[in-house]
Amino acid sequence: MNGLIRAELLKARASRTTWILAALAPPLCVAWAGLMVFLMSLEGGMPLDAQIENVYSMAQQAYVVTLLLGVLGMAGENRHQTITWQFLVTPGRSRVVTAKLAAYGIVGLLIATVSALVTLVAGLVTLTLAGHPAWSPGVPAVLLGSALGVALYGLLGVALGALIRNQVAAVAVALVWFMYADYLLVSFLPELGRWLPTGAARALSGMPLRTGELLPAWAGGMLFAGYVAVIVLAARALTLRRDIT
Repeated sequence: MNGLIRAELLKARASRTTWILAALAPPLCVAWAGLMVFLMSLEGGMPLDAQIENVYSMAQQAYVVTLLLGVLGMAGENRHQTITWQFLVTPGRSRVVTAKLAAYGIVGLLIATVSALVTLVAGLVTLTLAGHPAWSPGVPAVLLGSALGVALYGLLGVALGALIRNQVAAVAVALVWFMYADYLLVSFLPELGRWLPTGAARALSGMPLRTGELLPAWAGGMLFAGYVAVIVLAARALTLRRDIT
């Protein structure tokens, strides 16, 4: 299994797509953090500590990158038919899927950690320059929750790529649902959206809403992990039974 995981990490490292997407994650988080600082100067509506934590919770915006990397890492194998050779070399399909999940979980955690650290620095600088307090007691938990959520999205991407073998369709579903549909439901129908994957992930990252309430961070984390586990188990079961030709 260790050899399979190392092989998956080597493939991810050898791909230019991995490096390009990974390089986009920290600037994306910084841009969102800057936007939140700008909005603090324009409107209130939330306690000051919550607004400060909202800035640092933008570290979770790296989820787009880890989600896409997971999808491409799995669905790309089907697109290029390299999955056939991989299953021939390693007949235990479950081991291949497990190695994919482990590898992109590691990649996701690395991206999440770097993004959280960069967001921390950006938040400290931009809040100070804007004349706001740069820290609150909940910031460490927000950064930790954001990093965990981003890493879990990497596993979710692998599972989606296994369920939807067409790479274009898998990417489209991932982006449309998790970037738009689910996100809008959380924003405009929080009583429903708080129970959906995006709402649970946002709760884990400590991101507050201006209307409605999300679950507590611990509950959101457990719910989001549960969603990921169910989708991963479904992907494993389907992969074991489905004809790959």
